[in-house]
Amino acid sequence: MSIGYLSRGLAGRPSDARRLCVLMCLCMLGAGSDVAMGQESPIAPAPRLTFDIPAQPLTSALESYGATSRREVLYDARLATGRVSGEVRGVFAPSEALQILLDGTGLVGRLTSENAVVIVPLAPAAGQRTTPDVDVRKGDPVVRARYYAVVQERVREAFCKDAMLRPGRYRIAVQFWIAPTGSVQQTRLLSKTGDDRVDNAIETTLRGLTMNEVPPPGISQPLTMVVAPRPSERMQDCAGIDAIRTSGGTN
Repeated sequence: MSIGYLSRGLAGRPSDARRLCVLMCLCMLGAGSDVAMGQESPIAPAPRLTFDIPAQPLTSALESYGATSRREVLYDARLATGRVSGEVRGVFAPSEALQILLDGTGLVGRLTSENAVVIVPLAPAAGQRTTPDVDVRKGDPVVRARYYAVVQERVREAFCKDAMLRPGRYRIAVQFWIAPTGSVQQTRLLSKTGDDRVDNAIETTLRGLTMNEVPPPGISQPLTMVVAPRPSERMQDCAGIDAIRTSGGTN
């Protein structure tokens, strides 16, 4: 999870105080629908919102989009590197705004729920060579994104069982590595909460975790998790993990 950050996921809707980059989401990404054509849910059409996003590096543009649309935005960090967004200024439905933002990047948004979207490469046209972004040797980006969601759910479950670690009251960033067996084999704190007991408990809990699935091919290690404070009225659902993101490296 702004985890960019995985920008997402279990974090619930992002607020202005929680900028998301790469999010993990709870949904099965394979069931998502493309939003490149600006389509919204036929059951509950999304309201039109005012966007003011200048052309800029795609990572920061997606952060701004997530903050304005209040949608979880999930993507592999490698997809955003070196790409520039389109300018989005005006009143649009969230999916329309995302289409404009991604225009020319070779990426598309896939709606996984009413409030979550995953960014993936456009499928190559018939007869067109596969681009490096969808090179099968690097693994399917949708499969990777789904695995990030599996990891976030497992971490959230463990943290929510511990009153000391329950997300929402503290901020911390931590990296961890997952072994081929699915167990966490190493952790590293990137920031601290200010409470040594919480810091130690976070590392101990992570090192004791085994994911429900083994890592798929092409997964980037380490994973970076960001846990951020949340307003008191939104702490009951124990969903304060902003995101889990990759470091951009490969195994």
